[in-house]
Parts: sequence; C-alpha cells; structure tokens
Amino acid sequence: MNDCSKHKKDVAGISDMKLLAEMIGDLHYESLYELLFCLQTKLYIDASKDHLAGRKELSSALFSASFNMQGTAKFINKAWEISKPFMTDKNQQQ
Repeated sequence: MNDCSKHKKDVAGISDMKLLAEMIGDLHYESLYELLFCLQTKLYIDASKDHLAGRKELSSALFSASFNMQGTAKFINKAWEISKPFMTDKNQQQ
C-alpha cells in the first residue's frame, strides 16, 4: 500500500467542506478562475505521474477530472468577463 500522508483531509485547518466550498465560491471570478486553472494543472500532473507509475485506472480518472476542471475554469472565466464591466472599485478591492 502506498503512503497517502501527503493527501490532507482539510485545507488550512478547515475540515468543513461545505464551509470551504462557500469560501471558495465567494471568491472573485478572476481569482476562482486562477484557482480552478491551478487545480486543473495539478490534477493533470498527478495523472501523468500515476500513468508513468502504471496506475492506469487512477490516471484515467485524474485525466478526466483535469479535463472537466479545465472546462469549468473556462466557464468561470467567461462569467468573469461578463461581470467585470459591472464591478465597482469597492467590489474589486474586497
């Protein structure tokens, strides 16, 4: 069995995933896009490593997740482009 100690069950001490989702969902769309893009990249890198290690089923699932995350990031970027003209200086600094 592999050591899974590098995989955490929380993010920065937040173990309530609903709370974390709400916090992430409250990000500006531009920041949310950047997060999703970085997560998509991380999933792709992990998938590549698992593929090279012979874990084909795992790598396939991670490649699919990466691909879908890429699509999600594109839609969030589109939402940012739509909402950007309506953002005030006060809203942009939050």
